[in-house]
Amino acid sequence: MTNLEAIPLGIYEKGIPLALPWKEKFQIAKKTGFDYIELSIDGHSPRLQRLDWTDQDCTELKALAQQFQMPFRTMALSANRFFPLGDPLLSDQGIDIIKKAVQLAARLDIPVIQLAPYDVYQKPSTPATRARFTAALLSVLDFARKYSILLAMEVLEDVPHFCRIGQCTDYIRELRHPQLKLYADTGNLAYNGYDAAEELTYAHGEIIACHLKDAVFHNEHNVPFGSGLIDFNRCLHYFKHIPYEGTFTAEVWCEEDMSFIPQLSSIHRFLAAKIMEENRK
Repeated sequence: MTNLEAIPLGIYEKGIPLALPWKEKFQIAKKTGFDYIELSIDGHSPRLQRLDWTDQDCTELKALAQQFQMPFRTMALSANRFFPLGDPLLSDQGIDIIKKAVQLAARLDIPVIQLAPYDVYQKPSTPATRARFTAALLSVLDFARKYSILLAMEVLEDVPHFCRIGQCTDYIRELRHPQLKLYADTGNLAYNGYDAAEELTYAHGEIIACHLKDAVFHNEHNVPFGSGLIDFNRCLHYFKHIPYEGTFTAEVWCEEDMSFIPQLSSIHRFLAAKIMEENRK
């Protein structure tokens, strides 16, 4: 049995306006009740430029995180959507991005990187692109092992061969690499009409982190918590009854709208109440 209330509950960085300085981001996350911020590295500047942060940049950010007692726990690396590992024109760039992300994670003491497992993006997936993806993935996994960083492939709503937990688990067990784990996402599962709570039961202990968000069919973007298809109690029931030592992250997008910030408190209250309710049953 797992004490759900002991699991860190974080906020996805994109739920806080990008333009704010890091001190204000930590203040907002702390004030709204979250335990950490999930660092985002996407395919656009300036977030992609973070891969070139200096040691001094990292030292200062770590000190700030420590000041607020909010150490980074996960990194969301979505940049590989635009630099997929199976695309022969983009694979080398994708590998370089992941290696830089691993080095950045090591400098910031982030143990887990969420990896978007696209072999191609907005192109037909083929046996050749999937084979190239696997070869590239194995190379970056070996690189990550040198830094003791875990790469957690996220279940994705728009990749047919990785849109269900069982597919991801089978793939992870086929590769049998110690650095490869699973990043669950309740909203991505519901996007295609799957029962997220049922899907989690096929993880077989491979989940190291989980995005918590609500969703309706074909929409998982800022669906108000409690209004969609996700049965959070059943999802949390699964985590309660396994030896889970990972994290929960509320995934929302503020769209750079400062007026979104008060909603973060409501989101935290909703999730914290669900966690407490299920934990004390």
